[in-house]
Amino acid sequence: MKQKREIPIHGTTDNIFSEVRDSFRRNFTEGWEKAGASFCVIHKGKVIVDLWGGYADRECFKEWKEDTISTIFSCTKSVTAICFAILVDRGQLDYSDKVIKYWPEFGQNGKQDITVEMVLSHTAGLPYFPGVTFTEDELVDNNKLSYIIENLKPVYTPGTRTAYHALTFGWLTDQIFRRVDSAHRTVGQFFKEEIATKHYIDIHIGECASEENRLARLFKCPPTLVSREVAYDRSILKLARYFYNPRGYFSAARRNLSLYGTDFTMFNNSDLRAVGQPAVNGIGSARAMAQLHQLVLDGTLLSKDTFEKIKYPRNMTAFDHMIGEPQNKEHGFTYFKSPLKTWQFGHPGVGGQMVRADVDNELIVAYLTNGMKTAGCEDHIFTFNRLQRKVYECLKRIPKFELPPPEEIDE
Repeated sequence: MKQKREIPIHGTTDNIFSEVRDSFRRNFTEGWEKAGASFCVIHKGKVIVDLWGGYADRECFKEWKEDTISTIFSCTKSVTAICFAILVDRGQLDYSDKVIKYWPEFGQNGKQDITVEMVLSHTAGLPYFPGVTFTEDELVDNNKLSYIIENLKPVYTPGTRTAYHALTFGWLTDQIFRRVDSAHRTVGQFFKEEIATKHYIDIHIGECASEENRLARLFKCPPTLVSREVAYDRSILKLARYFYNPRGYFSAARRNLSLYGTDFTMFNNSDLRAVGQPAVNGIGSARAMAQLHQLVLDGTLLSKDTFEKIKYPRNMTAFDHMIGEPQNKEHGFTYFKSPLKTWQFGHPGVGGQMVRADVDNELIVAYLTNGMKTAGCEDHIFTFNRLQRKVYECLKRIPKFELPPPEEIDE
């Protein structure tokens, strides 16, 4: 009889949050996580949960280690949003500025009134680039990419509806950013020089060849897990009508990168990762995502005035015609309600990735997995939801004295 391999779980938790460790383990033992994952929680500037487990590559049983990084997918958008907020903070940009202020050629074919905020809030009318299937040569050449974007016509009248710019967000923001930044850097270059290197944040957008050995391999969601997820959350079936409609926005957006594959494991391709796409292909750790958002909460990266602009949503929840449900998107962030009904800002990533910062509770939660989930976004991720609920349950028990040192675990 073949002996069942024990799933490795490692990391630290504060004693008060030991139940979070148990929930993390159960995600694996109950079969919700089929590969690897990491989870980090920061409260009032202190890391109170830092867990990792499973496999960075399950096919050869390569364990997920303390320094393992993974594709963060659209959590990259939150990184990009922070970079834009820094430009706003420095007076180099205003969210209400028209894009043509920095990029006059962009204003062709009905795009002249698109603002920076429309791009960041997914209302610019460009949820996909019609008729475009990018080659690698076009993706790495800013002049070619700019020319393609300049000649596009919006899919719908800008500002009239929200439709998640899943991929196009990255191409648009990068071209705007390098025209605003005084050194003409891409988002990835700016982040590396201004944030990652200075504050030791283990997130990379492009130029990441030296990190490949630490990178977790992505795996498709198996059919048995698809069935379990749908049973857990029937609304996934409704979302699937938007995601898999061949005439919908999402299918059209996927055609922009169809030369690289038809599912999200295409991001195992190191050639695609080398292209810094600040919407979807950042790599990093849950710990690094939490640490980055802590730098926003504690005032290290932004002034109080700029933080006031971004910490809560200012507009009503709007139906997203790409995703298929109402969401809050502003300034490049997605806004959520926590289990305590407080606002959180951050961003989800396809397949089950998540980072959220709760201003009122001074709490940040971040989750990464290389085992792709069916819906894998917003409030439809069983693995993340289980952990977040437990974190907030434990949060209520914290006394008003200093937290004790984290408890080491090694199983």
